[in-house]
Amino acid sequence: MTTIEVEVTGGVSPIPIKVVIDNINNAEDLSFKRAYSFIESYALPPGEYLITVSGMNPSGGKTKMKISGDFQQDPEPAASATIGVDQRFYSKFFYVKI
Repeated sequence: MTTIEVEVTGGVSPIPIKVVIDNINNAEDLSFKRAYSFIESYALPPGEYLITVSGMNPSGGKTKMKISGDFQQDPEPAASATIGVDQRFYSKFFYVKI
């Protein structure tokens, strides 16, 4: 299982948080949008994935994101990221191999 956690603090994200799970090996991709913080798990088949989390911080708020699961190697560039109050818009990429 691959778990994606996104926590928005300091208010509500002004636009939906968009997640794209891009299977690099084929066209079987998954994408979804959420209005609020979330924790979701997916049973992804073996392969290489580029997981993108993008959105907009609330004014004065921040967004924390974390990717976890049973990976062949740790997520690159890191398994988690925090987008602080100094950055309004964000798009964060996580490369994983399952």
